[in-house]
Amino acid sequence: MLGLFAQIKTFFLTLLLGLIAGMVFHYYQLTVRALRAGRYSLYLLDISIWGLMILLISIGMLLISQGELRIYFFVFLIAGGFIYFKLLSSKMKKPLQAMATASEKGLRKIVILLQKPIQWARQRIRNWRQKRPPAPPPADIEP
Repeated sequence: MLGLFAQIKTFFLTLLLGLIAGMVFHYYQLTVRALRAGRYSLYLLDISIWGLMILLISIGMLLISQGELRIYFFVFLIAGGFIYFKLLSSKMKKPLQAMATASEKGLRKIVILLQKPIQWARQRIRNWRQKRPPAPPPADIEP
């Protein structure tokens, strides 16, 4: 059984993990807004953020309580996110907005760099199809 100090430490570390998770989610919201992502790219982004959040929370759980799950862990995790959005999100919006804008510009550059080889290959295939000689007419077969 954990002593009082160990339980208080676990509470505050879990609250801190909730604050960090809230900040990551806030950054994600600002990034999606800056990207103006389409439906399918938004699906991909949603899956990625939830994968990242699961990884972040799982590692936090392992470090804080050696993976032991208690109901207060979830209560303080949610409370940390709530505290972040009620008290800290307005103060963190400007730096997170700058990070989101920088991420958006970086992602757009990466997409442009990845699109160039694909467009080049498509153009080569179109040119190759247009230059192919027509198929010979079928031979007339007399019975």
